Amino acid sequence: MSTPPKISRNPDRTRRKLLQAAIRLFSRHGLHAVSVDQVVGLARVNKRMVYHYFGSKDALFEAALAEVYKRIEAIEFHAVERGRSPREKLARLLESYFEFLDQEPEFTRLLQWENLEKGRHLTKENHLLSKNPFFERFRAIVQDGVAAGEFRADVDVTHLMIHFIGLCFIYHSNRFSLSQSLDLDLGQAKVKARGLSQVLRLVFEGIASPASAAKLGAA
Repeated sequence: MSTPPKISRNPDRTRRKLLQAAIRLFSRHGLHAVSVDQVVGLARVNKRMVYHYFGSKDALFEAALAEVYKRIEAIEFHAVERGRSPREKLARLLESYFEFLDQEPEFTRLLQWENLEKGRHLTKENHLLSKNPFFERFRAIVQDGVAAGEFRADVDVTHLMIHFIGLCFIYHSNRFSLSQSLDLDLGQAKVKARGLSQVLRLVFEGIASPASAAKLGAA
């Protein structure tokens, strides 16, 4: 009698397949409209693997959020290191947000669903939404810009971070409603390019120190 072949197990691959399926389904339909059966059906894995690796559907949703946040955090650090001066670093960051949100629409959708949940999966206890350590890197860049005379000394760093995210996020989170109401296709690359160009001007003219603004005006 021949011995049946052994089935090789790859826990990392199974967990990754579940996460990919969860991100895809939750971003489209939200937490409550998606069943565990739908996730395992798309991932093509045994249902018990959800409970083995994550424990519950809510925990799987949290893991999906954590995964997309890891993606954006990775591009944030990479972006600022591509600049030389504080201004260049922050410009690369704004550009990277536009690019990331274009390439990762699931991030925007998942975040919108989680806001409808009042952020209950993104608690301080599980640290999923913590902007540290990137926020500390962002603060250091702004402080360097202040010390170099590039930026105003009264810049509120926390609100500046909010403005960075908001100015870029709106082009993707409200793409369809704004496109209809303004008769402008926010999905077009040239429209987003004009938007990014104006975001850069608004931000850097707004935070420029008086001396730096005078130099730019004289140039």
